[in-house]
This record gives sequence, structure tokens and C-alpha cells, in this order.
Amino acid sequence: MRRTITMLLILSLIFSGAVVFAPTAEAAPNNVFRLDYTEIERLVRRNNPVVINNEISMQGLNEVVSDGMFDALFASQSQLVALQASTQGVLNQIMNQIAIGEGDPHDPITRGIVMSLQNDIAATQRDIMQISAQMDQVTNNVTHTQVSRTRMQINAANRQITWGAESLFMGYHALTRQIQQSSENLDALNRNIEVMERRQSLGQVTARQVQTLRGNRTQLEAGIRSMESELENLKSQLNLLIGRNSETPIQIGRMPAADRDFLDGIDRARDLTAATRSNHLINIAIFDIEEHSRQFGEAARRQEEIARNNYESEVRATRQRQDSLIRAIVDREAALELAEEQLEMLEETLEEQERRFRRGMISRVELEQAQSEIRLQRIRIRTADADLFGAIQRYEWFLRGLSV
Repeated sequence: MRRTITMLLILSLIFSGAVVFAPTAEAAPNNVFRLDYTEIERLVRRNNPVVINNEISMQGLNEVVSDGMFDALFASQSQLVALQASTQGVLNQIMNQIAIGEGDPHDPITRGIVMSLQNDIAATQRDIMQISAQMDQVTNNVTHTQVSRTRMQINAANRQITWGAESLFMGYHALTRQIQQSSENLDALNRNIEVMERRQSLGQVTARQVQTLRGNRTQLEAGIRSMESELENLKSQLNLLIGRNSETPIQIGRMPAADRDFLDGIDRARDLTAATRSNHLINIAIFDIEEHSRQFGEAARRQEEIARNNYESEVRATRQRQDSLIRAIVDREAALELAEEQLEMLEETLEEQERRFRRGMISRVELEQAQSEIRLQRIRIRTADADLFGAIQRYEWFLRGLSV
């Protein structure tokens, strides 16, 4: 199944609000647990309840009955529907921020995030439809091939859980940077309001113009509060994904820096072979081809042809996915380099503005605006570096068989 039928059974934790056990790493209730990116996979595999249940299920797969399979498929489909709604909500929030002027629709990073969310929504819809088809195909007899297929799907689901937790970790930092940027914009807006209020007292601007700016400030402050609340939600979701109670205090570690030399170590042919061998959809198609080839009759030949088509389609998609992921890394590297170059130019501008301020040629407000631009650009650099890191991680998971 596309991206695995339990892609967000994983994230059922996010929507269920269930209470789960805490890992032994938490020595005392008053200690704040620090979550570092490099520890996520180990914690998920050791403590995540869905992963643990998946491992138990794999131990008893030979005793699987179709009713249980149907229930699992139905539960997975329900979680995918919930995830699709959640992803759509995030997309709507971004589009609303753009509509009120808090985002640049032409910014390549913003466009990339929007496209990524749209692709996730479309992929989730395909998963929902494929699960419906599988629910129709469940029979009372579980074959060896079905067991092998299920094992592959469970392994892929466990990997998807880890990637989901890593994505939330990166999402937490992305939202933190967005809050910092909005706070910087709020400071600039407050300075602008002070200037406009003075100009209003001199009769240079109308009260309506000042009131408009105050309204913008109110919207911006509300947006910041909303994002701060979402940060707490992300902490709760991360807690659940690593097997902790959602309300347990947690400190999110630093965002790792991107490997600027990553592309130098890429061997396309070797990597494509590794990704193909790890891809559970390709391996499932191979199982289906072998199973139907041993059977007789026209129906078996049709099923074998379908399996071969699925195999060839996924092989092509894997090759295309590699090209797309490498292009994304190249683009993110270019964006990071451009952001760094822009910072150098802004720093030169700031030096000039400081000289002009000392000579009385510009106001303190203009100097503060130049200083604010420096701080904003540094946030943009951190964002570009994080985007490059995320693109590299997607490629790493691609090598392990995930369609991320």
C-alpha cells in the first residue's frame, strides 16, 4: 500500500489522547526530559506503544485471522482520515497567514511547504482509497504471501513512525522560528505605530491610519499566541510518539546543522539499488508476481500482470523520487547560500546606517529597522539550514525504503 497502510496509525497517538507509559529514562517526575534528534529513533523503537504492538503482531502473524486484519485496516483508515483533516488545517493556517500579510506567497521556502502539504494530502487520500480496496479483498484464508506482505508493511510502518516523530521535531523548531520572526515583526510594527501616533498628533496622518496599524498589531499578537499554543501541542505529540505521557515536561533539543557536503558522498546508482531493495511496495509486488506465476488459469494471469504493472510503476516512481529528492537538496543548498550572501549585504548596510546615525543623518527608528533586518535574516538562515537538513533526512529515509 502507498506509503504503508499504517502510515499514521503511528500518529493515532496524536489524535487519541491515550495515556501511555513513560520511558525509564525519566528518573523523577520533576526532571525535565531532553529530547535530542539523534535519540528519536531509539526512543520510538523502544517505547512507542504502536511499535511495540507491531512487534508483538509480527511474532504471531501466522495466527492472524481476517477479522483482525479488517479491524486493523479500518482503524488505519480512520487515522488517515483524521491526519488528512489535520494536515488540511495546517495548510489552511499557512494560507490564512499569507492572506493577512504574514507570509510571502512567492518565497520559495513558503511555496515548498505549501506544495509539500498539498502532496501529503493527496497521498493520504490515495492511501485511504487503497485501504478501502484492501478491505474488500480480505478473505478468511491468510496465505504465506499475505503474512510476508504484512510483515513488510509493519516494518515500513515502524520506520514511518520514527520519521513522523523526527518530522514533528523539525516542525517544532520551524514553528519556533516563525514565532521569533513574528515577534520581530511585532517590534517593528510597534515602532511604526509610535511614529504614526506622533505624526497624528501633528496632524500629518489620520486616526484611521493609526487604528489600522493597531488592528494589524492585534492580529499579529493573536497569531503569536496561537503559535505558542501549537508549540505546546507539538511537545505533547512528541511525548506520545516516544512513549511518554502527553503532559510530561519535555525540553526539545537543538536543531542539528545540515551537512553541507552531503551531496559529495552520493552515488546515484548505489543509492537507487539500496532504495529499491528496501522499498516494501516493490518487494510486495515481487511476492505477488511469484505467487500468481505459480497458479493456473486466466484469473491468475490477470493478477500476475497487475502485480508486474505495480512493480514497474513503483520502480519508476522510486527512480523519479530519487531525482526529486536530490534536486530538493540542491535547491535547499542554493537557498542557504543565497540567505548567507544576503546577510553579508545587510551587515554592510547596517554599518553604513550606523555611521549615518552617528552623524545625525537618520533617525533611531531607521537604525533599529536596519538592526531588525539583520535579526530577521539570521532567522531566515536558520530556516534555510533546517530545510536543507530536512531534505537530507528525507533522502536518508528514502534509502531505507520510505516514500517521504
